[in-house]
Amino acid sequence: MKIQNSIPQILSRAIGAKFFFILPLSISLCFTSCDESSVVGLDVQPENDLLNVEYQDTTSIITRTLKGDSLITDETLISSGIGLIGKYVDPVFGTATASMYTQVRLPSAILSNTFGTLPVCDSIVLSLVYDGVVYGKTDRKNQTLNVYQIAEDMSTSTVYYSNKTLSLLPGDLTEDDGFVFKPRPLDSVQVFDNPTKPELKPQILAHMDVAFGQLLLNNQTTGNLANNTAFQSFFKGIYITTENTTGLASEEGNIVHFKMGESKITLYYHNSTSGTATSLKYDLGLGSVARFNNFKHDYTAIGVNPDLAAQVGTSGASQNATVFVQGMSGTKTKITFPYLMNWINDGMIGINKAELLINVDTNLLDLYRLDTFAAPTNLLIFGINDDGTTYAIPDAFEGSTYFGGSLNTGTVQYKFNIARYVQQVLTGTKNNNGLYILASNGAGFANRVVIAGASSTTRPMKLNITYTKLH
Repeated sequence: MKIQNSIPQILSRAIGAKFFFILPLSISLCFTSCDESSVVGLDVQPENDLLNVEYQDTTSIITRTLKGDSLITDETLISSGIGLIGKYVDPVFGTATASMYTQVRLPSAILSNTFGTLPVCDSIVLSLVYDGVVYGKTDRKNQTLNVYQIAEDMSTSTVYYSNKTLSLLPGDLTEDDGFVFKPRPLDSVQVFDNPTKPELKPQILAHMDVAFGQLLLNNQTTGNLANNTAFQSFFKGIYITTENTTGLASEEGNIVHFKMGESKITLYYHNSTSGTATSLKYDLGLGSVARFNNFKHDYTAIGVNPDLAAQVGTSGASQNATVFVQGMSGTKTKITFPYLMNWINDGMIGINKAELLINVDTNLLDLYRLDTFAAPTNLLIFGINDDGTTYAIPDAFEGSTYFGGSLNTGTVQYKFNIARYVQQVLTGTKNNNGLYILASNGAGFANRVVIAGASSTTRPMKLNITYTKLH
């Protein structure tokens, strides 16, 4: 879908707190025939009708899973420096990978004698500092980290989406054409196994090809390192990925969060003055640069849930008992209310409350493994325009207490109040094109959830409406 100007920031920058802050619901009405109702609809009905409230929970709903849209994942989203890298195999959603394109920053100008006479690279190390968040099984499996040189210019003035790719130069920059690591987000690191050195915060220390380090040293007199602009024109950046990892079985692998702003490339070298006994170093930063995440999903592989594969393919049924929502631009769920306009066949009604109940599918909860692959803590709902673009429905601006969307871990359920949206559809302000359900902050988290669709026989999605007939 194409997103209107105000929506991409909502989708891709995790601004739930900013988005749901405007006006908490301050007035509510209680009726013996229904649950607590909102004031929605009361402004369009006479005062003597306020007690003529009715309740209905049989509104028809159609549910289907669709592939997610690309999301903004550049440095405007990860200004805090958090980036996702990793690969995992979900027993329901299949294989997902998160990779990073990033510029490298020259902290200061390199003068003709910065590295000294005849500098020689001893080693060059990519340090990726863990944020502490790891999605997937706690029994970690090895992943293979590859680093490639980017062949295209990057810019902080360009908006980058999660499906964007850049051309790469041939050849892996890691020391052995792939650095194998097991995610250890809580383990401090001993520098080069030297007990006399202080331990570092948890991070990956990936040794890179010495020839790459020597290339940088050899350019201290060429002008390519004269300033950051010249350097980034000479060296466009790097692509960091674990997509080439093999041997992961179902439920294995992880998506790992890293503090890109604290990560760096460190060049260790000596020169004719220092001699080989003394190793000097120079740090290249990965903070304050253009960067973005690339996400990939494979819903065609063996092991993907057949209902999911069918729905995101071309042969999916229009109505489904199970639907799927996944972060990292994975999947979204479309819901429509085909007979909603029948509510006003006998005259306009005022909607006091319209509670959309979205139940996590617990029929095969062991398979869906919420303990291993946690559901999103919040979902988001957007309206759909005639041209396929989306818009924030008016209920979203009433605050999270009114609007809802958080996962209730006791009932394993999400609730939304969409009364204002329903009222707008009934009055013709908005067309009845349906809604999209997405994972909140899907650009920054891999969480996914399996939802009971409208035709589920046990926990179907429902719309409970409290309303008043207007005379």
